Amino acid sequence: MKRKRIVNLVLWPVALLVLNALWMSVAGGSAPYEINDEDHAIETRTVELSAVFGQDKAMPAVFEVAFIGASVDEGNVSWTIRDASDSVVAEWSGMLSDEAPDWSGDLMPGAYTVETTVDSGIITNQVLQIQPFESYRFEGHLLLSVMLFAIAFGEVLVRQKGGAYLAKRNASKPEQPEKSPFKPLRAGMPEEDVDIDEEGPWRTPLGR
Repeated sequence: MKRKRIVNLVLWPVALLVLNALWMSVAGGSAPYEINDEDHAIETRTVELSAVFGQDKAMPAVFEVAFIGASVDEGNVSWTIRDASDSVVAEWSGMLSDEAPDWSGDLMPGAYTVETTVDSGIITNQVLQIQPFESYRFEGHLLLSVMLFAIAFGEVLVRQKGGAYLAKRNASKPEQPEKSPFKPLRAGMPEEDVDIDEEGPWRTPLGR
């Protein structure tokens, strides 16, 4: 019993570390939204960012941009991100020879429009990376830890209460008399309880 208790004391902290490590990996993950690629060039693209857990909390975002000259060495390039109210969230414009910088910031749930303008002969690669759970990293760690502790103490409480209930139930049962495996003999002489084969060698001798 003591060894089992020690094992439990070790397993619960390990489970806590594993759960929080998994949540850390999930919270740090990103969901990519492809805006433009080499085969599908669209000047205006709409992206819908859904709320996480029904909460309107801003989500970290990174807008990755690359312009490539397919048949030209120079030209004008630009992009603009607008929210649902048509307000400019971020924008950049320059030349193909300029290194287009990536944009990073926080975006609230809602609809966004990405407008891209390039001269002929220029290919655009654009990906919007969203981390939907990053804003809930602390809440997730707290919730998982509380749930694990609740399960741990609940398991101990159920085991203790269950053991006490079973012990009380067994103690309240009336003691049953022990049953003999042998069939009781009928009252009278022993020979009355023994079936005698009249044709057998032990039959009663006939009177003379």
